[in-house]
Amino acid sequence: MNDYSKYKRGSEWRKWDLHFHTPSSHDYENKSVTNKEIVDELKSKNISVIAITDHHVIDVARIKDLQSIAGDDITILPGIEFCSELGGSESIHFIGIFPENSDIESIWTIIQGTAELTKQDIEAKGGYENVQCDLIDTCDLIHKLGGLTSVHAGSKTNTVESIKNNILNKMQQKRRILSDSIDILELGKVADEVDYKKIVFKSIGF
Repeated sequence: MNDYSKYKRGSEWRKWDLHFHTPSSHDYENKSVTNKEIVDELKSKNISVIAITDHHVIDVARIKDLQSIAGDDITILPGIEFCSELGGSESIHFIGIFPENSDIESIWTIIQGTAELTKQDIEAKGGYENVQCDLIDTCDLIHKLGGLTSVHAGSKTNTVESIKNNILNKMQQKRRILSDSIDILELGKVADEVDYKKIVFKSIGF
């Protein structure tokens, strides 16, 4: 746990990034980036908390190394980003985030087995680009393991908006996801919050 005694005020704005990728993601462009370079860059941007949310993987060794390098300067949360079976051609993406002191090895072992994300599973599906995880079942698993969930929303790509409201069962599905499965809506811009409150929530009776 981090030592928060260094903060002299109880209420203070700090920068968080709860959707952060590293070279452990299969589609990360510059694989030569080091963990120290990542931490140094985060420090230069005055980031206080990040969640490592690589695609379909929790790189336990990397996350522990990042936590060690960051020390008390940055809180680093283990996490993972999933591609779901919902949304058609623009599959909905969602994220699981866990406390910084979690038993990451156990969490990752359980997720791998339950969501079929072992190396053999990935190969059998034809690679990471073809992997899809059941959104509701996986969110239930994340909650069971003590985590929180977030989903792309608003004007971002691969958002929950890919589920259209014009079909009754789709509206019910979206209501179920927003009511029970998702804790955080990850919006692309501030204006999207207004649209969700005035349009989206109203249209699905949420």
